[in-house]
Amino acid sequence: MEKLFAFLAGFFVRLINQSGQIPSSETLNYDALLSTTLKAYRTKLADNITRGNKYISYLKDKGKFKTQSGGTNIGVPLMHAQNGTADIYSGYGLLDTTPTDGITEAFYEWSQLSVSITISNKEKKQNKGDAKILDLLKAKTMQSEVSLKELLNACLIGGRMTTTAGSDQIKARIGRLDSGAVGPLPLGAFIDVSPSRSVALGNINGGTYAFWRNQATSSAATTFVGLKNEMNRTYNNCGKGVGGNVDICIADQVFWETYWLALQQNERYIINDKKTVDILGGGDALSFRGSMIFWDELMPDPETPYIPFDAYGTAGLGQGGSATASACYMVNSDTMEYIVESETDFDTTPFMRPENQDASVAQVLWMGGTGCNNRRKNGVLYGVSQAIV
Repeated sequence: MEKLFAFLAGFFVRLINQSGQIPSSETLNYDALLSTTLKAYRTKLADNITRGNKYISYLKDKGKFKTQSGGTNIGVPLMHAQNGTADIYSGYGLLDTTPTDGITEAFYEWSQLSVSITISNKEKKQNKGDAKILDLLKAKTMQSEVSLKELLNACLIGGRMTTTAGSDQIKARIGRLDSGAVGPLPLGAFIDVSPSRSVALGNINGGTYAFWRNQATSSAATTFVGLKNEMNRTYNNCGKGVGGNVDICIADQVFWETYWLALQQNERYIINDKKTVDILGGGDALSFRGSMIFWDELMPDPETPYIPFDAYGTAGLGQGGSATASACYMVNSDTMEYIVESETDFDTTPFMRPENQDASVAQVLWMGGTGCNNRRKNGVLYGVSQAIV
């Protein structure tokens, strides 16, 4: 990042010094310099934000990162029934040509995220000189980058709850200033602790259609052996039928620590593949059968319940609270999609001066969503005791 900003600084300083290229006003000069530098950094900014989220980074590596050029909503094709004409025949035997349904489409709403980068006129004067103003932009951009990473992770992993009742529905987050604005759907919405809950996801109600229900296991384990048996059962339930099996498990911190203690010395549990380790941001990924487990500090407790990002509900031991339940979400990445609008993947706007502020403001904008094409291939093991020994 430092090398990129240094190169851009030199290039745009030379550009500004060319007569007739940019207006001579100091404010306009700085705004043009800031805008063009930020625009040039956009691709790196988008890459840093997506790689900063382990879940998105993994989906991207698996080819589940897609772009869509506009549209009223996001359409995800799915198969909800098999073709009933599949049969055995011999010679001149009749072939079944009965018209077959079973293909439909789930529709998801677009979501939008933004962060503002604001530089006051006072800050410009305090940082006179092209090099200094670009250093200030670098600091402001890094601050915005970190903020968007946290917000995106809160949307996709944390979600939101509206009551503290047990096994509450995990919903999409809403805007702070605009409560009518809804973020992308989190994992806990697709993988519900109550699979038959009467809620429409992708315009399909799992309470009505059994094919649109994920797997869910309420833990009763008191030993490491019991825990691993419940994990096996949930994993196996997700693997029934065609479409592969779970390849990534996302848990809270205490679940990961409990699973670590449950491992035997002769088990192969360390992920050695460098590419996978790099994608997941370190060596904390453990192997479980054909999948890998890592933990995320924003993973909610769906039973107690608790949302770490908002500190909403009763906190667990990992957050310094008293609740004693953990959860592990088992995900078949082939069923999940991360979709971005092709022209709004952390795009940057020019720096402009608002009517009522002595400052220049630019926005980093994102438009996209998450989707699922087969909920029943995913599962959650919840209510896991944090006191298993």
